Amino acid sequence: MKYYMKSKLFKLKEDFWIKNDKEEDAFFVDNKLISVGLQFKMMKDDKILYDVKQKLALLPKYEVIENSEVVATLNKKLTFMKDKMTINCKYGELIVNGNLFDRKYKIYKGNNEIADIKKDLFKLTDGYTIDINFEDEAFILTLIVIIDDILDKH
Repeated sequence: MKYYMKSKLFKLKEDFWIKNDKEEDAFFVDNKLISVGLQFKMMKDDKILYDVKQKLALLPKYEVIENSEVVATLNKKLTFMKDKMTINCKYGELIVNGNLFDRKYKIYKGNNEIADIKKDLFKLTDGYTIDINFEDEAFILTLIVIIDDILDKH
């Protein structure tokens, strides 16, 4: 399935919709306005699917929570030397690989590509085109919002 998501171009803690390939509202990212670090809820049809909280630590650490249980942790600092990131989550190990700083990357589960993320360079707003081939699209979109936040801070 194809989705479109805006990037945090202005770095405001604003809510936004992720659109599907028909340009309909598919998922809602409900950002907490006043917080230390990134905090948001990934929602669909007014239901909270995932809750994300950035923990204060020496290096940024993000927790993805589903039904009060931590189902993924992202705590790896990205560097200009590496274009790879490993995510341990409820689905096992996911690998993010590609040109992260140009916002062109893919997510793999084993040898299977489950998401292809490309920054849209020719639109008025800064955003992404995302192709997902994975059963839990909301989870992958949640990870992409977190990765965008990490990249914005570098």
